[in-house]
Amino acid sequence: MLKDIIKSKGLKQAYLAKRIGVSEVTMSNWVKAKSTPSKKNLEKLSELLQVPVNELVH
Repeated sequence: MLKDIIKSKGLKQAYLAKRIGVSEVTMSNWVKAKSTPSKKNLEKLSELLQVPVNELVH
């Protein structure tokens, strides 16, 4: 789950949102599974979190 991965990496949602170029609300919606990141944003998240894309999209 995205929330657990972010927490395990010691990162903040606001930091990731800024690095990816999305709003904090968008990031929060991804973490809460209210919406899904685009393929491009999944790849950015994967790179920043250093985890495979498939771990982000169960």
